[in-house]
Amino acid sequence: AVVSTQSTGKREDIAFVAYSPLTSPGKRPGEASILENELVREIAERHNASPAQILIRYQIDKGNGVIVKSVTPSRITENLAVTDFSLSPGEVSQLSAISKSLPGGPSSGRYFTFPNFRNHPRHPFLDEK
Repeated sequence: AVVSTQSTGKREDIAFVAYSPLTSPGKRPGEASILENELVREIAERHNASPAQILIRYQIDKGNGVIVKSVTPSRITENLAVTDFSLSPGEVSQLSAISKSLPGGPSSGRYFTFPNFRNHPRHPFLDEK
């Protein structure tokens, strides 16, 4: 049976966090940025927002916490300005569909696994060591 990570998380009261949702430290040279994706740009234009704001709002609308790194004051301000709009359910579905095949998505094999947590007594996969 296929089990949804999101539904399991809700049922078990687990909060999900989008860590580095705009780009990845593991981004490979020449790999396209999700910020340049045509759909993301179209949705951004509809909402008079930046692609970064759309991707942040997407995670919020999915119920995820979001951690975005920036040292540029103007980008920090822009990243916080996502409370005056929401994405439609259709837009969330569209973004969810493309996220599965984008660089850094589930098919890329690139996740932040936090290997230092493997010895924590509450690590969820202790039996897989």
